[in-house]
Amino acid sequence: MLWLMVSTALAQDYFQFTVVGDTQTDGDASGETSVNWDVLPQLIEDMNTHDPSFGLFVGDLVGGSSSMSATVAQWEEFKNATAAFNGEIYAVPGNHDFYGDEETYENWAETFDWLPGDNSPAGEEKMTYWFDYGDSRFISVVTDDPSGYVPCTQQEWLDDVLANSGDREHVFVYTHHPVSFAYESNGGGTAGPFWQSLVTNGVAGLFTGHWHRYQPSQLGAGGDTWEQIIGTGGGWTGFDPIREYQQMWGFGLVTVDGGKVTLDFYADEDDDGYYDDVVDSYTMVWDTEEPHGLVGRYLFGDDGLKETAPEPLGRGIDAIQIDDAVLVEDPERGLVPTFDGDGDGLEAGAIDDYVLALNDDLTLSVWARFDSLLSSKWSNALVCYGTGDYSDDEQSNFTYWLSVQSDGTLLAFWEHDLGTNVEVSSTETVSVEDDAWHHFALVRDAETMTVRFYLDGAQVGAPVSFDYLPTSGGRSMLYIGMDAKEYDDGYVDGAVDDVCIYDLVLDGDAIADLAAGGPCIEEDTEPVDTGDTGDTTDTADTADTADTADTADTGGATEPGDTGNPATDSQVLGDTGDTVLEDAGTCGCSPGAPFSMAWLLALLPVTLRRRRQSPVP
Repeated sequence: MLWLMVSTALAQDYFQFTVVGDTQTDGDASGETSVNWDVLPQLIEDMNTHDPSFGLFVGDLVGGSSSMSATVAQWEEFKNATAAFNGEIYAVPGNHDFYGDEETYENWAETFDWLPGDNSPAGEEKMTYWFDYGDSRFISVVTDDPSGYVPCTQQEWLDDVLANSGDREHVFVYTHHPVSFAYESNGGGTAGPFWQSLVTNGVAGLFTGHWHRYQPSQLGAGGDTWEQIIGTGGGWTGFDPIREYQQMWGFGLVTVDGGKVTLDFYADEDDDGYYDDVVDSYTMVWDTEEPHGLVGRYLFGDDGLKETAPEPLGRGIDAIQIDDAVLVEDPERGLVPTFDGDGDGLEAGAIDDYVLALNDDLTLSVWARFDSLLSSKWSNALVCYGTGDYSDDEQSNFTYWLSVQSDGTLLAFWEHDLGTNVEVSSTETVSVEDDAWHHFALVRDAETMTVRFYLDGAQVGAPVSFDYLPTSGGRSMLYIGMDAKEYDDGYVDGAVDDVCIYDLVLDGDAIADLAAGGPCIEEDTEPVDTGDTGDTTDTADTADTADTADTADTGGATEPGDTGNPATDSQVLGDTGDTVLEDAGTCGCSPGAPFSMAWLLALLPVTLRRRRQSPVP
């Protein structure tokens, strides 16, 4: 009995589990689709080296077929390919598993008969379910249906399960479709009831697949929940626009150690055929107070284009030069990057650049010298985090932007939900077109919902209020001296230096110290968040003043894993056809609860105020 008590305590305090994304192939030379036999068995072998307690497989287990019997045969192949896994396997189906008809539900339950079913909503037995391990709860949620991309889980069921999980140390949810691809998944984005239920109930992480990329993100919208797009366990990795450091085969190893939860992503970085290289790690839940401070620092000079913020917040996300950006020796500030205002700037991106996607408190500090202020509204961008290389969806929203407009107004910008703009302008103008160096700062306070601008240590005008914080995934990259490179404006004619990015609110004294030449941070120390928001007497709301002429563009990219077979590949991004179920009870959903993509698309021209159209992928 003593041994049982000790082993149970250890299981609660420390255990590991793996998470694997889409394990299907897209077809071999014979046209057959099943699991990726070239990848999955090796993944299983390499996962076993960690002796995980169990594994989560987040959908698209197989390539799928419109023939139910063929799909069942492929599931049997998946079982054979994963038979050597040391722990229990828990799976949720994806869209490729649903290429069959309504018989998918019954056949799935029969094929994967070991999955929990007694605690499922009616009609989704062994697809939507929960189980407990140690002091943690794991909840599987179906986000697919034979008719297309519709949320088939009973939201009331999920709310009830989460509401009764309060005695658990950690709660994790896993499904196939990410929330942050709101255009395509019909999940309602971060404003929808699914994500809001997760953040309201303090879910630690949502594990998803579908997009064959590795992309962790804290999406915001009211909580600290992570969305982890977990890469792929064998699916195609060539989706355009490609970022090779995101699109790779591999698996996540999650470690629960008491109150702390970490994730390591393993891939074959050295190309030796083994998935034993840790290519990224992050802390999902801290067992101590979560650190905040300097998350990005580009001092240039002897450091060149290296990012030098100290760990654990700094991740070494170095910059590269775009077009004609060059490092030039400045008589006042030493070696600095200079720009000619015509297509050049700096870009910083890496597998862990998600740490720069700040959706909450923010302080930007940057020195700049303008030779001239360009006239476009979006010119003279000092620093921003965003992208234009994919659909203007929540996963790629801008999370911050600081620029100087040609009339001397300082502009802050970010996006929330499906690309809706928030613009905040200084209530006073500045004069900086003098070929002299100036210090600029932007402070966004999530508690008071205000922005403060600074020039040379002095606050510019009154604090300005806004209505919405950004919501965004980690698809974007950091840009200095330019807009995201897919756009043709935003450029700086001049030079920048000492770019520092904080995930906290600095007060006026700290900004003045920076403007006086003080360092962004002393090594091995953190700046203090005093909570001083400055003068808040003026709360004039200037948010959401963007140009409303642009309309939404959902693009025409096909879903991940398409095989080119029209009999099985019927879904196109933004094309829902007649897939929305009129009766939510058809797939076990709460009556009246389905999220209609057709309804959303009809409203997009009215509700979205997009800064500019994204290129069609």
